[in-house]
Amino acid sequence: MPGRAATLAQDQPAMAAIAVEFDGFIRALLVARRQAGDAAPDDLTIHLLSERVWDRPMTDNELVSLLRNWTVGELSTISAGAGILAHYLAAHPPTQQLLREDPSLIGAANDEILRLHAPLIANRRMTTESVEVGGQLIGAGERVTVLWASANRDEAVFNDPDEFRLDRDPADNLLYGRGIHVCPEAPLARLELRVLVEELLARITELVPADISPTHAHYPGSGFATLPLVLR
Repeated sequence: MPGRAATLAQDQPAMAAIAVEFDGFIRALLVARRQAGDAAPDDLTIHLLSERVWDRPMTDNELVSLLRNWTVGELSTISAGAGILAHYLAAHPPTQQLLREDPSLIGAANDEILRLHAPLIANRRMTTESVEVGGQLIGAGERVTVLWASANRDEAVFNDPDEFRLDRDPADNLLYGRGIHVCPEAPLARLELRVLVEELLARITELVPADISPTHAHYPGSGFATLPLVLR
């Protein structure tokens, strides 16, 4: 079963099998890079193979986890973000026209739209020490789910959190994570999405919803599984 079909069907065994298969592709890539020796391309995988963490090389499990997350982040969250941006602009003609008239606002508008509708819903983490968050004590070694989508609508941080505004402090936006968990590809993601919206608005005069309603992606995905739009 293809990955998208498995996710839509919420077929957990199929999703797990696809994840194992994908990990196998990455492990084969590690083997190929090592066997290539000096003939290996100077790419990110080669740099990771030579990295040392706490004075030791990373294990294959750690390398697979890194490369899997970077690959999935580039493919799924960017595609989700593209759909979310297009849907919002189609549903909000004044914002669409504002960005068409002043493309310099597109970067900030993209971040604000994706704050409102997160392309990445959550991450799972394990606490390294006891911590209190919002009056809730979490012990060391506990598994937690960090809901980025909820944090980016926190009324204690964002006035009128459901409102699209371009005057918000970008430092408050957790779209690309924070601290040691900040997305290393955030500059590339912002560039890709900015150029996407620039080119879309430059090539059409109007983007409107189609008569067919979109269908939302299933958790843990975000965005839309289908998004019919009309480009004029």
